[in-house]
Amino acid sequence: MDNQWINMLRDWNGTELGHILLILFVAFIVYEAIRVLVPLITERLKPNSRFYTLPWVPLLRLIIILWTATLIVPLIITPTRENVLALLGATAFAVGFAVKDYISCFFAGLFFLLERPYRVGDWVQIGETYGEVTEIGLRAVKLVTADDNAVTIPHSALWTQQLSNATSSAPDLLCVIYFFVNPDHDNALVRKTLEKVAASSPYINPERPIVVVMNNEPFGLRYKLKAYPKDAREQFLFIADVTERGNFALHKIGLALVTSPVAVAAHQ
Repeated sequence: MDNQWINMLRDWNGTELGHILLILFVAFIVYEAIRVLVPLITERLKPNSRFYTLPWVPLLRLIIILWTATLIVPLIITPTRENVLALLGATAFAVGFAVKDYISCFFAGLFFLLERPYRVGDWVQIGETYGEVTEIGLRAVKLVTADDNAVTIPHSALWTQQLSNATSSAPDLLCVIYFFVNPDHDNALVRKTLEKVAASSPYINPERPIVVVMNNEPFGLRYKLKAYPKDAREQFLFIADVTERGNFALHKIGLALVTSPVAVAAHQ
């Protein structure tokens, strides 16, 4: 068995090690350049361009890894079919037990890379974490939350946790803003007032519709304003702006705001 493995190895003439180190160095530089520079460059692009550019980053990084392995393996062993299959089998067997959790994350990452339930730039909810997808690796996905916390979630966790995508690989993100008021008022006037408030926000996307609907609740009337900000990253600024000015506008037309009970608000 030992002789079989020794026979698989190529006879080095002294330059192979230098070639391997050079390939690894170049691959590392390109890999890091894509990881760091592409997001920085796309920050200067319009939101639409960023959403269509960033999703290609994980695929490019996977191509670099495969390209590196393709160049290095022939330098180590004689590239026959039998040798390659034997090497792959032995590597899989040895590594499988040592890093089975990582392998699970890796295959989950390949699945999600092909399935693409989210892309870089999407705003997603995974379990209790909501944030923007900033990086998709072969082992984990990285989210940046509204509090600017970077959260790394292994791909394997997505087998059991619910995933909600607010943008679905598009630049648009729907924001929902609630207003709770006393039921004794002019409904049409309230809807018109809230529509004007949203339309005058500096963060509004004027090309998308503004919708105001209402529901009767035990504590009063609940108005739900649905609108789109210009950029998904401005969603919290947009919600804060419309909420603040909306409450002021409702007070100005003489409405009494009410507080939603905690149990009802959580259920909704």
